[in-house]
Amino acid sequence: MFKIFLETEFLLKVQTAIEKATVYDAVADNALAEHTLLIEDGKIAYIGPHDEAPDYKAEKIIKGAGLFVLPGFIDLHVHGLVSEQSLYSFLQNGVTSIRDLASDAFDALAWRAKEKFGLIASPRIFLAGPVLTCHRGYPENVWGPKAAAPIQGRYQAQDKVRQLSGMGVDLIKLGLEHELGPCLSETEVKGIVLAAHEYGKRVTAHITNEKDFELCVKCGVDEVAHMPSRPVSDDLWKEAILKKIQIVPTIQAHAGWAKEWQRKDDHPFGNFCHHGFKEGHKQSKKNLERFLSLGGQVVYGTDAGNPNMPFGVSIKEWQDLQSVGVTAQHCLKMSTKDAAAVLGMSDQLGTLEKNKFADLAVYERDPMKDPDHFDSLKMVFKNGQAYPAGPMEYPLPFDLEYWIDQWERTEFKKDWETK
Repeated sequence: MFKIFLETEFLLKVQTAIEKATVYDAVADNALAEHTLLIEDGKIAYIGPHDEAPDYKAEKIIKGAGLFVLPGFIDLHVHGLVSEQSLYSFLQNGVTSIRDLASDAFDALAWRAKEKFGLIASPRIFLAGPVLTCHRGYPENVWGPKAAAPIQGRYQAQDKVRQLSGMGVDLIKLGLEHELGPCLSETEVKGIVLAAHEYGKRVTAHITNEKDFELCVKCGVDEVAHMPSRPVSDDLWKEAILKKIQIVPTIQAHAGWAKEWQRKDDHPFGNFCHHGFKEGHKQSKKNLERFLSLGGQVVYGTDAGNPNMPFGVSIKEWQDLQSVGVTAQHCLKMSTKDAAAVLGMSDQLGTLEKNKFADLAVYERDPMKDPDHFDSLKMVFKNGQAYPAGPMEYPLPFDLEYWIDQWERTEFKKDWETK
């Protein structure tokens, strides 16, 4: 009886054990074979070779032989605060944290509160609230007023940053799109960046072209929310790299829009958009390749919620990244470890290490060998709680007649009519 007492006393009691799996922990540069993970109280209590694991007793044991474990993905650019179904889709498809970059502030904060209090099954939610722009600027002039916060002048810009920071947003986003109408001035952008940094907030910016990218670099923006889809000079790339500006590529989003606009190929504007987004997809891949070759830093984001972009891990985004030479290990780190650093959460998220949150995904085939294997997802853990893999949700088809009407009102109209 004394022997039984001692054995019980020194057993590590855990909720879940995943035994002898192949693990990609986003720390090591290779697969870790025959590794065991022990999960207790929402965190990783042990991760390492199975033979070196402490004696333990698990409420649930998952036989990991033949399975592959990766950290839960962090998508730094989504428009996913659509419904409980869209949020659950992220979680059931390997994404355990999202950063929403354009929402009404009160709506976004309500979604985040529901997630934090466990009222919905959802990835962790980080948010920017509305996009700061000038009056009638992007995105107000295209997406409408709900996702935009128009400002005028440096003082009003800084006041808006203070308001949003006080409400608890995680970062500040601004919209720069000279091709679509009026745009924030250099003075306003500098004011936004200065105020955001005073409150410890990162600044990201929507851009597509070199002119707007140059303004970001000049004003000290921390990151841009898309890889530019127009040509960019090497001098500007190098200046951006010198200032440590990161880019969230969202490469596949261009292809998603091209596919959507193909439905309106019979309309001159629809045809122009279809082919324009196809060219933007090609150019953004060229730009990504050049930026990386010069030493640029990229982190993972998909623009989920735009046409044909899934609420979950984007296989096509991974394929786009790898098509320009980004290795599978680099893809993994930019969507986990590096993304967690952007969120300021490196001590809790992004890698599979002891005492970090147990956010991970279990696959039956190795996604690091082929992105198509992401469809072999078996289960996902967020904060130690298991969720079954589920169907991938996509946005409903967009009302392109509305978009034609909206976009024709912008200055962009002058350009496409001459094509």
